[in-house]
Amino acid sequence: MRIAFVSTMHSGSWGGSEELWSQAAVRLKGEGHQVFVSIVSWIRDCDQVVALANKGIQVETHSPNLSLARSTWQNLKYGGPKYYHRLKQFDPDLIIISQGHNSGGFDWAKVARETAKPYVMIVQCNGDQWWFGEALDDAIDSYTKAQRVFCVSHRNLDLLRLQVGDPLENAEVIWNPFSIAPDPVPAWPAGSGVWRMACPGRLFPPAKGQDLLLQILALPQWRERPVELNLFGTGPDEKALRRMIAMLQLRNVQFCGFVSDIRDIWKQNHMMMLPSRFEGIPIVLMDSMWCARPAVVTDVGDNAMMCVDGETGFVAPAPTVSSFSDAMERAWQRRDEWLQMGMAARERAEKLIPTDPVSAFCDRLKSCVAESLQNC
Repeated sequence: MRIAFVSTMHSGSWGGSEELWSQAAVRLKGEGHQVFVSIVSWIRDCDQVVALANKGIQVETHSPNLSLARSTWQNLKYGGPKYYHRLKQFDPDLIIISQGHNSGGFDWAKVARETAKPYVMIVQCNGDQWWFGEALDDAIDSYTKAQRVFCVSHRNLDLLRLQVGDPLENAEVIWNPFSIAPDPVPAWPAGSGVWRMACPGRLFPPAKGQDLLLQILALPQWRERPVELNLFGTGPDEKALRRMIAMLQLRNVQFCGFVSDIRDIWKQNHMMMLPSRFEGIPIVLMDSMWCARPAVVTDVGDNAMMCVDGETGFVAPAPTVSSFSDAMERAWQRRDEWLQMGMAARERAEKLIPTDPVSAFCDRLKSCVAESLQNC
């Protein structure tokens, strides 16, 4: 079986949206299949990309210039852009187009249709702000003519159906992989009189909403409380967040950088804070549940399916200061129950989250190849 993966991520660094396709690529290569990967040029030096190449996977880069791609994809039969030509030479049985949100892969879908190759689309995130405008026809063709459309959130899929005005009978929900082995569960942090809250994720407020947390901690009642906020991760807006902290004169916020072992986060922190403005199902939320920590989340993506309000954490109806502040206030008033809520979150993870999402995804891809060969 010959499988091609194309990642069209728009951000400047490796993110959680890249874990599903990349782990599936490694898994399929290990099973003896031939695997081709095309990534945007700016992540070619990431450790994860180097690891793919070290596994014997053919890795190529493509231009992120979508306008250039639109003007040249039709020239594929005459050679076309170098990266399209390499894909054609590979002659895949299936093309997997992974998008960081609900667009970015439409030109590659055109290439697949032009070359009569079956393809699937992955939607890693969706939001009310991402309607297609003049690209609607491209979106309709890309999604309705795909062999499968995979979304990582029920809410994201429901919204996508509305955005394209089609029931998308070829669409289904899949799970992203989590970052840690479920066991052992980190011990509850030792008592110090300070309640420590962790916000892991890319330092990118338009998506992750760290600015909401900082504004809330600047409110009079929170300035007086024994709390500490630890920001984990890196991203393009670290400098802006640092300036915001200085302007608000916050003394209880720490930048902790990237942490390779997620358990190290939860050995020291009592609760997850996730004020996201949009999501699929956050990998960091799954990780915190496996580590038996409660969470305060916004009701975006499938957060509210994962985090049960009042039982395993607290859900803010909207990503706003007032809404998230209300959820944090409810959490604070029940802080003596955080340990029990964390254990309930762990129990929910055991019931809800598949133990091997990558294997399940690989099985779906192999089924797609079998179906396409049968229909030839």
